[in-house]
Amino acid sequence: MADPFTILVANLNSLGFFGFLLPFIFIFAIVYALLLKSKYFEDQKIIGVLSLVFAFFVIGFGGPALANFFVNLFGMATVILAGLLVIMMFIAMSGADASKVLSGKAAIWAIAAVGIIIFVVALGAFGVSFVSDSVIGIIFVIIILALAILFVTGKN
Repeated sequence: MADPFTILVANLNSLGFFGFLLPFIFIFAIVYALLLKSKYFEDQKIIGVLSLVFAFFVIGFGGPALANFFVNLFGMATVILAGLLVIMMFIAMSGADASKVLSGKAAIWAIAAVGIIIFVVALGAFGVSFVSDSVIGIIFVIIILALAILFVTGKN
């Protein structure tokens, strides 16, 4: 017998929660915030209607492929962020100042590179494949090893 959480997720998936509702809310919130921040329109009702229409068009265009992209993107990002959190905890436990680790330019470039890798791998939901999974894994391991060597040797 399946546990209640598995049944809940399966029911939400069959209702289109992950394929329609969550991507719709996500697109709506982003467009609404961008229009609100840009201050092109004074009336918030106009911003709301434009955001609503834009979100429907995006979901109509992307459909399930867009939902798969978001699932892959946020799923991988969550796993990698959890790994980075564990690394930061180990750095803090070693007695080093964890706040200084992310202050250098190398850390910013590393975070940007990890973000680009996550985005490229998540594009696989659309059938776009730049390289295979094993090549991405090897590149990721090399980056982690290089960062570990830089951290241990203390060179920037």
